[in-house]
Amino acid sequence: MSKKLSWNEIQKQYDGEWIELVDYDWDETEPDPEAGVVRVHSKNRKEFEDLVRKAPPEDSALLFVGKIVVPEGMTISSNLNQFTK
Repeated sequence: MSKKLSWNEIQKQYDGEWIELVDYDWDETEPDPEAGVVRVHSKNRKEFEDLVRKAPPEDSALLFVGKIVVPEGMTISSNLNQFTK
């Protein structure tokens, strides 16, 4: 398994990518995790979701690292992806 990285390290190494964190530290009152181990990552969301589904751990966090650019006039909402074994 990879080394646990701080959120700043994750942002530098995986900017513009979808990541799955395991063994993460995340204060529920904060928008971003403090640290975690990146198990899966990809710039392509479909590829990322396929990789996560292959062997999902029991507890993980899925997120995008970087700035999300929303086209003018578009509304976005968050959703919850749940993967079961």
